[in-house]
Amino acid sequence: MKHLIFFTIIITLASCTASRFVEPLEKGTHTVGVNFGGPLIEFGGATIPVPFSALNYGYGVDSNLTVYGGLHLTAAYFGNIQVDLGATYLLLPQNKYVPAISISPALNIVTRYNFIDTKIWPAIDINGFWNYGAKKNYAYIGISNWIELSRLRAHNESALTRWVWSPQLGHNLKLKKGFQLQTEIKLLAPNHKNNEVFVPYRSLLGNRGASGVFINFIKTF
Repeated sequence: MKHLIFFTIIITLASCTASRFVEPLEKGTHTVGVNFGGPLIEFGGATIPVPFSALNYGYGVDSNLTVYGGLHLTAAYFGNIQVDLGATYLLLPQNKYVPAISISPALNIVTRYNFIDTKIWPAIDINGFWNYGAKKNYAYIGISNWIELSRLRAHNESALTRWVWSPQLGHNLKLKKGFQLQTEIKLLAPNHKNNEVFVPYRSLLGNRGASGVFINFIKTF
């Protein structure tokens, strides 16, 4: 139970995943990927990202809709089952310098192996992205939103907030043979004071939220 509480505290302050998909896949396309990174913390006198990692899979239902799922490896190491399930839908195509707009609703679920202690967070990402170049690489900017359903957090204390939002900025580089490299930085939960929890977060905004860095290696086929 204590490991679930620890993860709940971290996740409640900062939505700890990078954007799974910003641009929907082509119809019938599959992807597998592995991502690393998380909120920056002070550890041993240095500033490092929390070493979260996850495996993820996506499938292009059509050119406007992709469904995906992720399995969080770091959570599993600490005895938790954590998954995220969602979809990315293209709302508007790019029009010259006006970005394409996508929306990604999802559920993030974490539970113990006994399936007794379970937490669920609905989430929704909204991103604007610009394709460029022959390979249609893209840069994006957006906001991630998590909803806290429970009014209580660990030790029956009131939840810090019911809405956690995080602006994000990223880039997807499309390499040879279907490989992609996605990098992202986030201002995680700037509506929270990071001195209200015991985790020593580091933020570009001082005592507000945490800065996060992520990297995602992707293979399409």
